[in-house]
Amino acid sequence: MKKLLKRSLVLVMLAVLLIPALPAVGEELEDTYPLPTMTPVEFPDYVQPLPIKEDMKYVGNPACFSEDGFSYHDDSLDVKVHKIRVYDTPVAVAFVQIAHPSQLRTEQARKYPSQTTIGVSEIARRVNAVFCTNADWFVYHNAGVIYRKGELLRDRPNEEYDGLFIDVNGDFHIVAPLTREGVDALDEEIVTSFCFGPALVIDGEMCEIDRRPKYKQRTAFGQLGPLQYVLVATDGPMEKNSVGFTHQQIAQLMYDLGCINAYNLDGGTSTTMLLNYTKMNGQKALKMRSVGDILYFATAIPSEGEEK
Repeated sequence: MKKLLKRSLVLVMLAVLLIPALPAVGEELEDTYPLPTMTPVEFPDYVQPLPIKEDMKYVGNPACFSEDGFSYHDDSLDVKVHKIRVYDTPVAVAFVQIAHPSQLRTEQARKYPSQTTIGVSEIARRVNAVFCTNADWFVYHNAGVIYRKGELLRDRPNEEYDGLFIDVNGDFHIVAPLTREGVDALDEEIVTSFCFGPALVIDGEMCEIDRRPKYKQRTAFGQLGPLQYVLVATDGPMEKNSVGFTHQQIAQLMYDLGCINAYNLDGGTSTTMLLNYTKMNGQKALKMRSVGDILYFATAIPSEGEEK
């Protein structure tokens, strides 16, 4: 019995020693990790806006995807995906720039309030998404103020959540915590909102997240500037050579990537990032969990033969 207790104590001590230390708030990552940066591009002066409430019909131009499969560029949309390693964890980082805010879109598996789930790639193909990630899976709880395609679907503020609101100009507004007063203070016309969180970066300041550290797969969405975004999908502790991220670590990464505002979306096994319907994150390319919704980016350039 004594040997068993001694062995258990040794294992516990080893487990504690193997847990990576949390970063200090404000610690710079650039000195340790070669973080990628966004390279802004210029689009034509005018791009025809996409209809917010209608299904997306334009298809990404096959000739605009790079040979290595890690980027896309046309006259309305630029996507570049980078594979990096941070906190002993593989991470996919995608920089996205769009010509018009209507190209930032969402799609549900089925019409609200259905709780149906569908594979991310299946939803993406249905709406011709050039690039997408899983979203917040809001249909599996009853809280939050939820806008989709400019329509208010749910109006239940809840202080246990932080809310991300995206206005008609494609700009982020984070209400943390998600109070009635905070929501009512928004002056902008809202097109899309998410209820998951926590908030990671607000107005250029990294958030200090008072939660018990848990190492998991994470999905995060940040704004770098007008119509410029970064999306991050990390591996988790169940994958080879991967520790996973705490909320504070993903906040640190989004801050160091240059986010003005950043927000944590649904993670765990939901974490999925697709470019041209190909999985960019994780170590199992074909393994994708069914989800309730996605956030995606569409081209605003019709292909030959498509109606404008």
